[in-house]
Amino acid sequence: MAHQEERIFYFCDPLPHTRCQILSLPWLKAWQSNTSSHKQRPNHDIPILKSNHSIHPPPWTHTFPPVFVFFHLAFQLSHLVAHTFEYLTVERLCVVYGTWLFWAGWLLGVFVFSERLTIDLTHPTTTLFWFLLLERRSAWGIIVWEFVSQLDQNVPSSSDLGTEKLRFWQLGNYRLLAFRVWCLVGTGSAWGLLYIVLAKWDGFSLLYLLQLSNIVKLLFVSATGGLMMICFWSFWTFQYRGVIWQRELRKGIAVWYSDGIARAGDVI
Repeated sequence: MAHQEERIFYFCDPLPHTRCQILSLPWLKAWQSNTSSHKQRPNHDIPILKSNHSIHPPPWTHTFPPVFVFFHLAFQLSHLVAHTFEYLTVERLCVVYGTWLFWAGWLLGVFVFSERLTIDLTHPTTTLFWFLLLERRSAWGIIVWEFVSQLDQNVPSSSDLGTEKLRFWQLGNYRLLAFRVWCLVGTGSAWGLLYIVLAKWDGFSLLYLLQLSNIVKLLFVSATGGLMMICFWSFWTFQYRGVIWQRELRKGIAVWYSDGIARAGDVI
């Protein structure tokens, strides 16, 4: 029984909205010319037993979009459990790192990656994130501000007490610089490495994924998104000068300056 197999190798973006060229291999041309000579013969094979295969699946089987949705659901679930059962360290990590990761991944999925995320503000995961970000902007802003303020302070070890020499990773300036670099390009690079694995699994060519233009676009969008998130948190927290917790991350007093006057207010 004749078995017909067709393989298509994509060395560019195979989505419908972009131009795509299929690489013609010499052995593939020879195989096609050999099979075309048999098309004139009567075909008595059973059609249902024939199959055509492609190493690149259709867009609805792309791996990155469901992986991103799974990440967002994991973020929401982790924050909910940490907030409910007062796992303070986990809650800080979700707020400080999770928001940046979601924002960078969403921007890259919409504007950069070939396996695109749809711009659908009615999608429950996207709507839930923005609702939570805006509703908790003050509380989350204090968490981010406190985290960044602690990074900006020198952290001497017990063996360094009484000495003036500190290692560079104990200096606040270096710690804050490392965090800012992560916010600008680290989040996008992490998503980029994950996307390369997923897209290669889906059939994209590694040469296409590692093109210089794609890497530059990824870093540019990542840096722009990170700067936007930094500006967003700075807008809500630039006047803060201190916070005293009566119950950590739950109830306290925040101090800020406004019009040259020190003010204080409850944090709930």
